[in-house]
Amino acid sequence: AAMVYVEDHGKPMVPAGMSGKLTVLNGSENLEAPLVVSGDKLEAKGVKLAKGVKLAKGAKVVAAINTAEQKAITVRFTVR
Repeated sequence: AAMVYVEDHGKPMVPAGMSGKLTVLNGSENLEAPLVVSGDKLEAKGVKLAKGVKLAKGAKVVAAINTAEQKAITVRFTVR
């Protein structure tokens, strides 16, 4: 599973009411998994297993998150 922790200006925040999607681009492989609230984080289950795509070094990741107020947040990063 992949986990996304949410902060508000450096302060941990419980992601109540948030949802979204995690997209992993690893070479020619592409995987999308829903992000759901799991305690104090958002979690995308199955990212390591689905289609054999892993969060490996160099993989590009996009987290598209909707807040409880339906504001869209997009975060892009590369796994190191």
